[in-house]
Amino acid sequence: MINTKQKMLIIELNEFCPKYLAENAEKLNLENIKKILKFNHSSTISPEKKEFEGLDPWVQWVSIHNGISFAKHGIKNLGQNNKDSIEQIWNSLSYKKNITWIVHGAINSRKGSDKGCISYFPDPWSSEEKASSRELNDLLELPRYISKNYLSLNYFIVLKKSIKTFRFFIRRKNLNLLYKTLLKLFQSIINPGINIHTLTSILDYVLVLYFVKEKNNANPNLSIIFLNHIAHLQHHFWIESQNIHPQMIHGMRLCDEIIKLLLNSVKDKNEKILLINALKQKRSDKNGIQVYRQKNPLFLLNILGIKNVTVEQNMTNDGTLIFKSISETKKAFDILKKCHLNTGEKLFRVETVAIKKIFIKLNLNHLISKDVLIISGKKSIPFYDLFKNLSRTGSHIPQGDIFSKNMQLPSMIENHEIHEYIKNSFN
Repeated sequence: MINTKQKMLIIELNEFCPKYLAENAEKLNLENIKKILKFNHSSTISPEKKEFEGLDPWVQWVSIHNGISFAKHGIKNLGQNNKDSIEQIWNSLSYKKNITWIVHGAINSRKGSDKGCISYFPDPWSSEEKASSRELNDLLELPRYISKNYLSLNYFIVLKKSIKTFRFFIRRKNLNLLYKTLLKLFQSIINPGINIHTLTSILDYVLVLYFVKEKNNANPNLSIIFLNHIAHLQHHFWIESQNIHPQMIHGMRLCDEIIKLLLNSVKDKNEKILLINALKQKRSDKNGIQVYRQKNPLFLLNILGIKNVTVEQNMTNDGTLIFKSISETKKAFDILKKCHLNTGEKLFRVETVAIKKIFIKLNLNHLISKDVLIISGKKSIPFYDLFKNLSRTGSHIPQGDIFSKNMQLPSMIENHEIHEYIKNSFN
């Protein structure tokens, strides 16, 4: 059994570029970001070198949490939760060292055993994973729906799930969170305005408010929080100028407040702190990797002749299709496998993941001409009738970073090796 006073806070600030973050923190006078970027620095590296072929956060964070490289764990798709046979760091430490833990938002994770668990909140794309309490499941439903349907929202469903969100906030112990969240929403109305980017940033803020409340109350040994807003903003608002996009300014200021809340939750001067990005982004080349998303996944499938299907959509252009019969599954698999462009390129990567489940991912990441057609049987459909170019400004590179306090790490480390250093720090 470990010394119950041992504590570690891991801030998983996904894909952030330290240089870009530091430059913006200087321009905007963001003292908390400046402070955490002065911690000891180690470089990380991913063995995978190509985006969409393993150099992705839903792959690299699994390697970090499980201590196994992508070549061994084989988990390559968003929403593809960890295998039961692979122990995540919080489960491993709870069994071997009897620690208590809080994990919020960890991508492609599962809760695993209840042992040591104080609070668990899954990432929105892990469709089958539940949060550790009813109130957190109330908070989860709206972002889970919007993250999978933000290009084709059903506002009746949004209203139903918003009621559950309201139910989360009006609980007496969460009223302070409601006040702070409403204040952030009001501050955002004028600049940059309320939109999907603002709301995803504010979701990170809400999760941190709840995370800090739980951490302060329960004083766990291990606390892990995953934050995606900076990665998302770098993908869309990393502009080529000395100016900072208003959406990025909003996200950076919110990030600074989030870092302040997290650092203030550290009451013990000996508590270990890690700030990790798993991989970082660089400014995208306009002619580099292109990312497309279906405008309406169900409409796309219906056009191709696939009906009576449920879609668990991911954040970009992939997801899981669920059918009621084996025959419908096989028919859909054949249609999707044969679907191609009039240039000859296959449209989708298609995999069977269960008897009545198919995983599909768009097979294209280069610039598609405006006149290109999708060919499915005798049908010819303009590509841009069904897909939207997301025009990214940031793309993945294999290098990453760790900023640490009260912990000794080598100057260079592979992502899956981080797991061992975390485990060994609990003696």
